[in-house]
This record gives sequence, C-alpha cells and structure tokens, in this order.
Amino acid sequence: MNITVVVPVHNNSSTLKRVIEPLKAELLPGDRLVGVDDNSADDSCLVLQKMGVESVKSSGKPGAAGTRNTGAKLAETPWILFVDADAVVPEGWREMLSRRMPDTQAVQAVYSRNAAGTAAATFYKNYYYFHTFTRRIKGRYIKGCGTFFFAVQTDIFKQLEGFDENIAGATIEDADFSERLWANGGKIAIAPEIQIFHLREYEACELFRYEWNMMRAKAQYILRRGRSRGAPSISVAGFSEMIPVISGALFSLITIIGAILAASGFKPGLLAAASGLLLTLAVQSSFIFHAVKDGGWRGFRACLFIFPDLLLICPAMAIAVISHIAGRRY
Repeated sequence: MNITVVVPVHNNSSTLKRVIEPLKAELLPGDRLVGVDDNSADDSCLVLQKMGVESVKSSGKPGAAGTRNTGAKLAETPWILFVDADAVVPEGWREMLSRRMPDTQAVQAVYSRNAAGTAAATFYKNYYYFHTFTRRIKGRYIKGCGTFFFAVQTDIFKQLEGFDENIAGATIEDADFSERLWANGGKIAIAPEIQIFHLREYEACELFRYEWNMMRAKAQYILRRGRSRGAPSISVAGFSEMIPVISGALFSLITIIGAILAASGFKPGLLAAASGLLLTLAVQSSFIFHAVKDGGWRGFRACLFIFPDLLLICPAMAIAVISHIAGRRY
C-alpha cells in the first residue's frame, strides 16, 4: 500500500538532510514525500528545494497540528505517514512498515535507546520514551501515539478531521487524535522493530520547561475530554501502564511534604520523607536499572532527573484545574 510521507518543518534546516535522505532512499513507486513549512525563519525551505522534496506552506493554524493537517489534505494514497523533522528512520523502515499495515488502522514506531549528544537530560527524555514503548507496553496495540513516526489510514484520518488545531505547539495533539481513533473502533499497532533516532537535544532547564508545558496540557485535556471515552491516554501508553509514573508523582510529593514537616520540627515528617523516597525509587526501579545498564554513567546521571520530573506533575495538574475552573480549555 502506498503512503504519503508528511514532514512538518519549522526552523529545522540543521536536521532536515539527515531526516530526508533515509526517507527518500526507500520510498516505493507511488509513494509521495511532502515537506510542510510552518513559517520557518531559517533555510529549511531552501534545504527541501535542494533535495528535490515537494514542499508547501502550512495553511492551518500555526503549530504542529495545523502543519500536519495541511500535508494530510494532499494525500491521495491509502496511508499517511507523519515523520518529524528531527526523527531519523532506520534502514529497512519501509518494508517493516508495510508488514505492519494489514489488519490495523494505524502503526506507531518507537524511539531508539540511543540519544543524541552527551547531555544526561537528552538521554533521560529519549530513554523514558524507549522504556515506555518497549517495557511498559506489553500488548500488540498501543493506546496513544507519537507523531515522530505515525502512520494512519488516510480515510480514517480525514473522517476524524485530523489533529485538533486548537492545541498549540507540539504537546498532546497526538494523544487527542489517538483517543478519537480508538473511540471510533480503530487500533494502533506498535512496531518496536522500527526504532527512530531522535536528533533533538535538551539542557536541564529546557527539559523541565518542556515537561511542565506537556503535563499541564495533558491535565487540561483530561479535564475537557468527553466522559464517554473510557480511560484517557495520558501518554503513548494507557492509563494502567502509567501507574509507575502516577504513583511516583504521589510518592515524590509525600517526600517533599515530609521533608518540610521534618525541617519544621515535626519528627514523623522524617519517616514520611524517607518512605516517600524509597517508594519513589521502588516504582521507578525498572527504569533506573535499564537506564544505567544501557547508558552507563550517562544513564546514571539521567536518573537524577526522575525525582524533579515527577515533582512537576502535581503542581502542573493544580494549575490546569485552576485554568479549567476559570474557563480555559486549551
């Protein structure tokens, strides 16, 4: 089955060549590759032109959702494949994707265990997704989707009216779409053999800023969603598969509250802090073990981001609730 590959572009001139070349190398006759520019201020469009890639300007709202929807409107093939402009596909990706297409409505690739650069923050972010994709998700199908490499039947995508363009930036437009797909009887097959190398690098402050925005957007999404859709997709995994993260957020909060109480002279607070910390480490033990095993010293340093990352969840949810009560839905 032929595909239209849609690559949303926004100031990605430094990564486009590494992304486009392996995509073009394995396209089949009848496939199509389209770069969709979202008001880039760099030479992204020139790079696409030099590589002979069909490119168009986004006609949707600014942001990832509108840019992807613009490319999807051009699709006349049975399938659409969304690939981010900082996601490098592995050799053999086209054949692996073809094997996954029958008997499903969508296909999701996974992140590679390898991360760009040397920063521990980058390793933490990438390995979190790799660990979720390959160890937390046990079944053939995945509840959510990640649009760094996400294929979907064209008719279904257009029937569901694509991604919600009211969702700004690149946050939970994919989770929203995947839930609507599942609610309409569709399924997303996970393809762990298609491992995508992510070129984006993070510094610590940038990582936490990204995580804060993502968590707040997810909380706002859960508050505004229809109550008839069952358990929400709060990540690429389902609700039950995210219990280690949800419980870790609660235990880390107990740790901080206990520490504050202990510092104020309330002796039982020390026990609460120690218990919270031990429980946080316990529910995250699988991630810690594998991150250190695969990443060595860099993996160990990456694990230091677990606790502060989990601590962001509760205040982000609180801010989202306040915003929701005030009438803000996005």
